[in-house]
Amino acid sequence: MARNKSFGIDFGTTNSSAARYESYRFRTTGGGMTESVVPYDEAGRPIPSVVAIDRRTGEVHTGRDAWERRAELKDSCESIPSIKSVLDDEGWRKTIAGREWTAADVASEVFVKLREVARRQQATMDIATLAMPVGLKPAARRTIRKAASYAGIQVESFVSEPTAAFFAYYDDLMSAERVVVFDWGGGTLDVSVLRHSRGRVTELATVGMKFAGDDIDFEIAERIHSFVAREKGIHAAFEDMAPRSRDALIVRAEQAKRALSSRDRTVVTLIRYGGRYTVRRELTSDWFEEVVSPIVNRAMACVDRAISQAGTSDAGIDRVLLVGGSSNLRPLRERMTERFGDRVFFPGDEGWSVSKGAALLSYSPGSYVAAQDVSIILADGTPYYLLREGERVEGWRKSVEFGVTDASQTLRIVFSGSADIDEDEERLRLTEVRGYGFLEEKLILEAEIDKELVFRVRVRSNMRPNRDARVWEYDRLKLSYDMGVWSR
Repeated sequence: MARNKSFGIDFGTTNSSAARYESYRFRTTGGGMTESVVPYDEAGRPIPSVVAIDRRTGEVHTGRDAWERRAELKDSCESIPSIKSVLDDEGWRKTIAGREWTAADVASEVFVKLREVARRQQATMDIATLAMPVGLKPAARRTIRKAASYAGIQVESFVSEPTAAFFAYYDDLMSAERVVVFDWGGGTLDVSVLRHSRGRVTELATVGMKFAGDDIDFEIAERIHSFVAREKGIHAAFEDMAPRSRDALIVRAEQAKRALSSRDRTVVTLIRYGGRYTVRRELTSDWFEEVVSPIVNRAMACVDRAISQAGTSDAGIDRVLLVGGSSNLRPLRERMTERFGDRVFFPGDEGWSVSKGAALLSYSPGSYVAAQDVSIILADGTPYYLLREGERVEGWRKSVEFGVTDASQTLRIVFSGSADIDEDEERLRLTEVRGYGFLEEKLILEAEIDKELVFRVRVRSNMRPNRDARVWEYDRLKLSYDMGVWSR
């Protein structure tokens, strides 16, 4: 029996998940082959990205244990609930138990947990394809690669989260030309519009908001607290309650949110809330809808903006893919179905959609090609194209020299090629290079697309080749994923 395994990782703000694609060929009479995508989980759910480090011993707690015990661990541990939010801060540091922790160090503990959970399922995850949000900053991409390496995982490639989600359900979506990927997790909502044509997937637009599952849990907990405060005569606001009581109620609120996504009622029970009160509150689906409807309205407004920015309309959308744990909210699903009808596709394993797609693309990878031009504007106003739409980006490099037209000591390089570059008010200041006032001077541009899919240009004068260089980074390079002969 020959076997092939490939791994995909979704490193999330609130939850992270990993999956492996396995292909088995049985060398028996008649042959045969089977395949599967296996998610790794704790308690049947993705793994919380929380990290808690003991202030005295340095012991690290991660995953669901750290999430469920976070109130208890607060007394003895430094808790970092969402390290992904500071990955681009290269100066982020915390000294805990005599050790200095960087963002990469903390994030690596989440990868260690993912690897540990995989090992429990008899899998060694050494190499993986990692999904990333559209527009993740270059520093964050470098940090996340470093964090994975600290945990013993080599990131073989990055893939955008909406593209990974699309490929997770390619068999169901392959006939669709325009697909909305609605990815609502614990920390953020991202709505992307993809175009699927002739073996290529292009991200036409992405709109998001930083209000998601964790915020919904807090909103529900606040509402329950208000009821209990009136009933029991508690005068403290929810934010002023002891951390242990506050976190315990948030846990119950999250459980109630999941229950009311499939049932008409549920009961929240807490013993010794605020140190003395027993709470027993029945919640109904009607009450739940009243709480979350304003939030769902904001989410649907993101859909409006994404479709508009993609230059299309509801009628031009072939399928709507709902992924991420918060996409399971019944009021949201009802609104989506009312608006898009049977074009809505809800797979039912929304917590692993992105990691499953990344695992599939790890097994049978395609390649990225540029979905836009990048140029500089010459002195006569004409563009000189550094990168052209349709060029493959893997290993892409280009070096070019330009003559200087005057004796200026400030050489300005104006980039162009897409609306977001042209509308950037900072682009002139960011691309000034010191000149030396000689007409025989040359301006040297060395451009590349690095392994983090960041477009980078180093600009310098030939008069001082090792000094005064400037670097221009473009992390929103629009790409198409070329499937090649990709198939399942």
